[in-house]
Amino acid sequence: MTTEFTMILFVLIGLIIGFVAGRSTSRAGDAAKLQKELTKTKKETDQFKRDVQDHFATLNSMMESMKNQQQRLFKHIEEQQEKLLPDAGIYHVPADVPSEDKDEDDATPATASPLQQPLDYSGQPSGLLNDKK
Repeated sequence: MTTEFTMILFVLIGLIIGFVAGRSTSRAGDAAKLQKELTKTKKETDQFKRDVQDHFATLNSMMESMKNQQQRLFKHIEEQQEKLLPDAGIYHVPADVPSEDKDEDDATPATASPLQQPLDYSGQPSGLLNDKK
């Protein structure tokens, strides 16, 4: 009877030792797996940060280039306007307006005032801006 009891006791002790050893081994494997995932994620994050920095550096360069080209374009337009239309100032008649449709007042930019408001040519008030309801 003692031999059976001892045998059961050894089996129980063996099961307990095996269970504890198995748990500690699996946790060590899980820790190594988690460490690998952490390292991989850090590398991906660092690469993403570098990609974002490269993107913004390229974008900044392109915007600077675009700004310079736009300044050159405006300078060219201003120079050509002064060369081709020296007496027109800021007023000039678009090329697509036929000459018979031009008013005599519109042809002379000296009489036009940049502060003058456009006139209502309908002749009748529309009532859209009426304060009364």
